[in-house]
Amino acid sequence: MPRALLVVHVALAAVALPAAASSAPVSTSFKIIGYEYAFTSTVGSFAGNGSGNAGGTAYWNATVKHDRLGPDAIYVNGGSFAMAIRGPGSLVDAVVGTFTHHGGKITTLDGGANCTNQKYLVADTLKAVSTPKSSNGSGNFMVTLTHYRHRLLGRCVAYKARVSGPVSFTY
Repeated sequence: MPRALLVVHVALAAVALPAAASSAPVSTSFKIIGYEYAFTSTVGSFAGNGSGNAGGTAYWNATVKHDRLGPDAIYVNGGSFAMAIRGPGSLVDAVVGTFTHHGGKITTLDGGANCTNQKYLVADTLKAVSTPKSSNGSGNFMVTLTHYRHRLLGRCVAYKARVSGPVSFTY
């Protein structure tokens, strides 16, 4: 939870400093990595960091609403995405957007037979992508979600979840 609060504080600082912000972030795509910090059977919240294609460091947070996971592909039902960006140089910027309802799917890549790790492809479009000086952009989010699992007292237990992959924007 502290990591998520850090992301929110950095994003608020980026929005509060419009003089340091460019018309849009220099990078249009980012390689991101993060971990799930909260979940239910139909909502997952993630936070992490990344790097932009034109430089800079990103700190991001996402909440993905979805149907219940299973062996078949399921819909993404919405959610939010926020990213604070530092650099290149002294530039500070932010990007926010929302996941499109039924604009993407979560597809099982590896179901995790015999309590091995499960892998899913989470792909959706982002709408209403905005920066401090632009709005109505779009984006694409495509990460691999890995549930790390281990057998404990005869039960298969997921003990962490990691995501990694690209996110890109049209500002």
